[in-house]
Amino acid sequence: METGKYIEKVKIFRHYTNYKGRLFVKALCDLFNDVAQTQTEQEGVDVETLNAAGATWMLRRLHIRLHKMPALNEEVFIETWSSGIDRLFALRDFRMVRENGEELVRATSEWMYIDLARRRPLRQPEKVVRMSTGHAIPRVDLEPILDEKGFVMTAEGGRYFEATFDNIDFNGHVTQASYMQWLTNALPFDFLKEHVLTDVEVVYLHEIMPDSVIYSTYSIAEEDGQVIVLHRIQDKEGGALHCIGKSVWEPRL
Repeated sequence: METGKYIEKVKIFRHYTNYKGRLFVKALCDLFNDVAQTQTEQEGVDVETLNAAGATWMLRRLHIRLHKMPALNEEVFIETWSSGIDRLFALRDFRMVRENGEELVRATSEWMYIDLARRRPLRQPEKVVRMSTGHAIPRVDLEPILDEKGFVMTAEGGRYFEATFDNIDFNGHVTQASYMQWLTNALPFDFLKEHVLTDVEVVYLHEIMPDSVIYSTYSIAEEDGQVIVLHRIQDKEGGALHCIGKSVWEPRL
């Protein structure tokens, strides 16, 4: 194992996949969270340790590129490492690879170190700076696809979802994996049946609390031969904006 990188072998169980045998993006996010949690525990910057000091982690941005999906019951490796510091953000990268080294998925993320009571960002702890810069592992090559400042969307459809008990994480708000599930599940069944997700980027803007009802909307377009979907999650009245996203899809063969 490279210094600074944590690697875990995981099996792709049936409940991780849809009826077509393709990994749910929510399940992928949950697996990413699991390996990140293990490495932060090893380094002493895990959520429980931070909570005891009145702080926590909060995800700001997540970008995932999906090349191929592992086969049902296949065993693959998930890699993660702290990949740098950018202003107030701690960067963390991920890869899913087969035993022969073939890359299936790559991802990058930005995390804020938050004052738990005031919900405001703090400077990254010295431990995080050391684990982010004290190795030579390069960042994953992943150009952004979502322009946050220029984001404009006219919704053409959507669904309402409620934040129930199983959507809530260690910080008492909705998990980032649930956001991703609500973004994709807002799309029509026939669209999801006929298309495969290849790229998705999400910016998390405002936390969703327990028992909240949200409205997840989308717009679908074609650009340069690709199917592009813009996403937005707001409160049920269409006021507070919780997150925005952009995804790329290919026809299912």
